[in-house]
Amino acid sequence: MNKLNVELEHCYGIKKLQAQFDFSQHRAYAIYAPNGSMNSSLAQAFKDVADATASKDRIFPARVSIRKITDEGGVELPKESVLVVPPYDEDFGHTEKTSTLLVDTKLRKEYEQLHIEIDESKKTFLKALKEQSGSKKDLEKEVSSTFTKSDDEFYRALIRVKEELLAQKDAPFADVQYDKIFDEKVLSFLGTKDFKTAIEDYIKKYNEILAATYFRKGTLNYYNAATIAKSLADNGFFAAKHTVNLNADKKLEITSQKQLEELVAKEKDSISNDKDLRKKFADIEKLITKNANVRDFEAYLAEHEELLPKLANVESFKEEIWKSYFKARIELYEDLIEKYRAAERRKKEIEDEATKQRTQWEAVIEIFNNRFFVPFKLTAKNRVSVILGEEPMLSLGFTFEDGADKAPVEKLALMQVLSSGEKKALYVLNIIFEVEARKCVFRRCRSLIPI
Repeated sequence: MNKLNVELEHCYGIKKLQAQFDFSQHRAYAIYAPNGSMNSSLAQAFKDVADATASKDRIFPARVSIRKITDEGGVELPKESVLVVPPYDEDFGHTEKTSTLLVDTKLRKEYEQLHIEIDESKKTFLKALKEQSGSKKDLEKEVSSTFTKSDDEFYRALIRVKEELLAQKDAPFADVQYDKIFDEKVLSFLGTKDFKTAIEDYIKKYNEILAATYFRKGTLNYYNAATIAKSLADNGFFAAKHTVNLNADKKLEITSQKQLEELVAKEKDSISNDKDLRKKFADIEKLITKNANVRDFEAYLAEHEELLPKLANVESFKEEIWKSYFKARIELYEDLIEKYRAAERRKKEIEDEATKQRTQWEAVIEIFNNRFFVPFKLTAKNRVSVILGEEPMLSLGFTFEDGADKAPVEKLALMQVLSSGEKKALYVLNIIFEVEARKCVFRRCRSLIPI
């Protein structure tokens, strides 16, 4: 912009003003008026431009106000290019917008893009977990609290179980309905003394029966036995005439998938239908029936009695369930972990670059420290966080100097000991910030400063 055309009519006491300011000849203009109202009225009209607000006449609001402020081509002055500076305002300070404009946007955009890519993968993964678990809970918090005991460390929770998932061959609890068990009322019931006693009796009997079958506690159970049968068949094990030998009271050779599945079903039935075990289960059912708050859990448990032994240690079972969900969605899990780790590496590199980078904040602060003789020095405290968009506002640090002594001080305490002139010097600093911010956007703009 080389020329600025100003046409005002009935704007804050200015009846009529038409003027052109030629910035090809001068970089700044001083406007003098015999009374003070002209200055403040002109400043208010320009402030309206900056605020995208219509100008008016406060005393005679019925008068039609005209405000046309354009460049030599008739284009209206952009609001971002206008800064109106009051004579002195102790509360005037740099803004969030100013802080943002004075950074290298290339680093910030790359940093923000890393977050966008990770967030998309996380969103996809959490959606899959919601489908898998059928849960209506905040799954990000559930996963985090399950593996870290904190509800805001989602990625640390995922990474913690990565090696365990790689070693895990199947997902035995992938179809468990999460909310049926991990409901607050159900968990409260599971923690009662009566239930713990009943479940201990059930598990003791269950393990006695289990020891008399081909299954073994903690090793081969009918969950993974059924999975093994399917896996062997899928990989052509029996088709290649291989066999499996089972050891109990006597050795039994299995020659087909059907034979193995029938054996698993038979052994499972023998456990489920044991008379003493049925009595133990009935005792648990009675406890549940007495508690109306857990009726849905009662119905679910009746259909999934095989889960009952796991309820002796709810926290451990909860981890097993989540690992089964992850295993069932292993591709999405691995994609998210890979992107997160890659992003963390690049984020560290960007943060290192930001630490080394000299911003225009430093340039402004250097101007202030070198040109103003005041008893304090300035520093940018959270420069890296603002550069990367983690914090919106630049925070200034103040170090008070008295001879050889130096002491950090907060702005509020500093303002209480500064003279009027020193306060005005600090005020000028904020004006410099605002001017530099606008120069970042409009490098070729000139300044019109009413005084």
